[in-house]
Amino acid sequence: MFTGLVECTARVTGLRRSGEVVELVIGGAPIDWELKRGDSVSVSGACLSVVARERGGFTVQMMPETSKNTILGNVKPGYRVNLERAMPASGRLEGHIVTGHVDLVSQVVGLVDLGRSRELDFSLPPEAARFVARKGSIAVQGVSLTVISSEAGQFRVGLIPETLADTTLGDLRIGDPVNVEYDILSKYLVNLLEKRTLSPKGGLTLDNLAEMGWS
Repeated sequence: MFTGLVECTARVTGLRRSGEVVELVIGGAPIDWELKRGDSVSVSGACLSVVARERGGFTVQMMPETSKNTILGNVKPGYRVNLERAMPASGRLEGHIVTGHVDLVSQVVGLVDLGRSRELDFSLPPEAARFVARKGSIAVQGVSLTVISSEAGQFRVGLIPETLADTTLGDLRIGDPVNVEYDILSKYLVNLLEKRTLSPKGGLTLDNLAEMGWS
């Protein structure tokens, strides 16, 4: 489990393919000396396992599911990634619960500079809108953010100066792809309601929630 609070950024220094497995070599990470083989690390929002540590870097592996359904299968050496180690059981949950299981590859569709801060719009397929709520949490490139608005076909988040400076989100431009993970609570709630059969005495459904202002 992660919190969406990025510890540092680093760059991909190598990409190797061995059959269906893709290995990413990441170098120049301030936290690499604290990693060991088998550790989980969030790489721009994707939970990956460390398989080797080298001088000045470490290697993670991706199965086809990850390489095909995240942006990491297409990155090149030099690409900058956000890194976060798994949260220890004694750690403080200061962002929100992030699993590192990417739900969607989205795109930047809008960018508004507000001076020191910035607002970004990301594409959102119609079928995914039920997972994204105004003032709810969402992870973009592994960064815990609050949804400002969720409208037809897109959602908006705001970036404070610290986020722009300390994560890769400050690099984003229109058209750039990003990894998105919905709030895990919304996923479980939607899953429960979609599978639940309305009893004769009544019960909660997605339509009921929409009528109460949940969307």
